[in-house]
Amino acid sequence: MGATITQANARSKEIERQHLHSFQYLCKDFPGGELQERETPDFIVVTEAQRKIGIEITQVFKASEATKLSQQSIEATKEAVTVLARMGAESLKSPPAHVSLYFSLRKPLTQIARRKIAQRVAQVVHDNMPAQGEAIKLEPRGGGQRDHPIEVDLICISRVHPTDRHKWTWPEAGRVETDAIALLAESIKKKSKILKACLNSCDECWLLIVAPSFKPSGMIHPDQRSFSHIYESPFSRTYFLNFGRGSLNRLCDKRWAG
Repeated sequence: MGATITQANARSKEIERQHLHSFQYLCKDFPGGELQERETPDFIVVTEAQRKIGIEITQVFKASEATKLSQQSIEATKEAVTVLARMGAESLKSPPAHVSLYFSLRKPLTQIARRKIAQRVAQVVHDNMPAQGEAIKLEPRGGGQRDHPIEVDLICISRVHPTDRHKWTWPEAGRVETDAIALLAESIKKKSKILKACLNSCDECWLLIVAPSFKPSGMIHPDQRSFSHIYESPFSRTYFLNFGRGSLNRLCDKRWAG
């Protein structure tokens, strides 16, 4: 259990680093100085003037709390199977290819089930690898693919364009949420509860709200009304990062508007 928690924490911190890297790149006046990893807030920048600016990061999802957890768990299953299958194909010495997995999952799976499906997917891809310059589509009951797991509706393997590494994805469409006022306000309200603790370690704290919009549960593209809305935010600055699109907006709050 302890190892699992440690791995989850490490993965969470790695995601935060990715978000921070995008924030640094997109924020034109991101403070320069020594960057420190913390827990509350997630990061602190110590400027040359020895001022400490905290960066607290949170992710926002479009579903309700109960539905969000379920959808995120399903997405985590798809990601895990895709990564494990790619690793399996690499261990089988399969030629590098672009592989897309289209899932039919309606619930998350256990780690054992994920590994079993991934092993079968890797073997199917290995056994049906097209020649260089060609592509193929595989379905569970099409073409006599008996080992093709039913949890994966379709496997697309492409070697049309040369590649020197394995590129595996799980493309999926979803409804885009544009009316994001309530979602953003709730994210600010939730993180406001730890602002006092954050300020014990820094002089001021910025909040970065991230939509992981490459995932169906995180497909939030706020409209102009959402960006022009004045939010109740106690943070010195509040930003919204569309991680999938690579766009950053500073949200308008009473401090910023006034």
